[in-house]
Amino acid sequence: MLILVTILLLIIIISRITEEAFKVPSTLSIIIQAFLVSFIFPELFEINHQEFDEILYLMLPVILLPDILNLSVKSLKKYAKEIFYLAFIAVIISIAIASSLTPFLLPQYQWSFGVLIALFSMLMATDAITVSSIMGKFKLPHQIKIYAESESLFNDVTALIIFYFIAIPLINGANVTFISINITLLKVLLLSISIGVLVASIGYFAIKILKNTFDQFLIIYLVVIVSFLLAEHFHIAGILSIVSSVLTFKMFVQKELKTPEILSNGIDTYENIENNLLELIKRVPAITKKEFREYKKEASFIGIFANAIVFIIIANVINFGDLYIYYKEILVIFLLTTMVRYGSIFTMIKSFKLPTRWIQTLTFAGSKGALSIIMSHSLPDTFIYKDMFIAIIIGNVLLTTFIYTILMIIHINKHQQEYKQDILNLGDEQITQDEYHKSIVDIIKKDPISNAYHKSFIEDKLVDEMARKQRYKIDLSLLAIKVPLNTNYKTIKKMGSIVLKMTRVNDYFGKISNTEYIIVTANTSLSGAIILAEKLLGSIEKECEIEVFCGVTEITDRDTMDSLFNKIDDALERASSNNGEKIEIEV
Repeated sequence: MLILVTILLLIIIISRITEEAFKVPSTLSIIIQAFLVSFIFPELFEINHQEFDEILYLMLPVILLPDILNLSVKSLKKYAKEIFYLAFIAVIISIAIASSLTPFLLPQYQWSFGVLIALFSMLMATDAITVSSIMGKFKLPHQIKIYAESESLFNDVTALIIFYFIAIPLINGANVTFISINITLLKVLLLSISIGVLVASIGYFAIKILKNTFDQFLIIYLVVIVSFLLAEHFHIAGILSIVSSVLTFKMFVQKELKTPEILSNGIDTYENIENNLLELIKRVPAITKKEFREYKKEASFIGIFANAIVFIIIANVINFGDLYIYYKEILVIFLLTTMVRYGSIFTMIKSFKLPTRWIQTLTFAGSKGALSIIMSHSLPDTFIYKDMFIAIIIGNVLLTTFIYTILMIIHINKHQQEYKQDILNLGDEQITQDEYHKSIVDIIKKDPISNAYHKSFIEDKLVDEMARKQRYKIDLSLLAIKVPLNTNYKTIKKMGSIVLKMTRVNDYFGKISNTEYIIVTANTSLSGAIILAEKLLGSIEKECEIEVFCGVTEITDRDTMDSLFNKIDDALERASSNNGEKIEIEV
């Protein structure tokens, strides 16, 4: 066992090194290493189909938790139409089209309609584990990542329902009607969501009682695991229960964090304590913003380890003999599903008038993974094509993981400048055409009015500085400035001149939205950044005659880009509130 754990850790470390050095997603490196280890030590990773399923069920909630925690409820609402199309409509239409074309492409097989539905419901579900692992390695617009990651979470539910409640009964000779399908769909959706909401509510109130951070962290994982187990016990959608439980828990926490803390209202609050103790308990946050950010980071670390285990065991359930026997069927199905996916993505992109280059990225984000293999193992043992279907599924998992990822890397590198421009023009706040004109270099690099680096460029610089901080153990702080929404160009230009005059050559001044700017202060402690913020605030308000607010934070080795911007947003939100100071610090 010690040797096995050591090899697992070595595989993970080597894959992370490969990822950092060559920008190759760790999933590819893990699978290749697992193949090599299995070939050299065939007895080390011996695993059968049942053990594979059990390990995946154990790892699935752990892997999905950080991805769902990082999903924005606001973004889900904003892009609800596109996500609904990708996760529901596109899956059904794609299964229907692929099932209709297969008899012409593989005429030697007399597959019934139920058999074809079973095959393509397994293949239309993009695997959340694979997609989140790969998409996170590329610098792409937030919107396209939301599409890919949300699709991978929600279309699993559609595919699972079709597979277990339509395809399997048809294979077993049961009578499935349109009415029974709709009743089943409604029941699965309502029960899965209800279980998730109920478990999340219980977990949320448990965290109110247990204030120890370790206990709270355990409760968060229990919420995910219990909701999944309950849903699976009642033979409904476990993944949907995971998603609904985490999103519900996150909404509870975020709603509470937006409420001013109990001590912030002064005398008026203390007068109400004796009269309404329940109100006092409700208004004491279960988790602080800092703790919530830390939990998300810790969940990501655990998820990386669990994700690696899943890909290692995938590499060890592959039977190369079966892959060779059915290589023609594997290739035909791979090409068919790729073309069908391309068509469904093409339809969405054109309908919503999005950049055409997104078609390739979203198509190549359709990697299959462990969940498809689990579904293939669930086929009845009496099903005569079971070995063939398992080989087809595993073959497509390998082809999509490697070919889609390689093609995505080539595509994104070829169009990286265009995607940088997409980040600028399709962010949460639209940037007007008048503000970014003339030279494409200026559009990508600097705002011609404030002379601040654009968001994509300043983020690159921030990543570089964070890496340098970790390498050389130096101080690094981040300072944010918020200006009024309708500040005129002349004032913005003057503000930019003041910032550039008061900062050093090795500091970076960037624009992240129409009203927010950041300064990456290298070799600067938190106290130094606070002093700079005080000087900037005084000079800008005096010379520009506008009211500005500042947020300051010190960057730690545990920080990620998301956690940094969350901290800055929290600080600016407090600073701009009625009761806040004009300079707020977030640690």
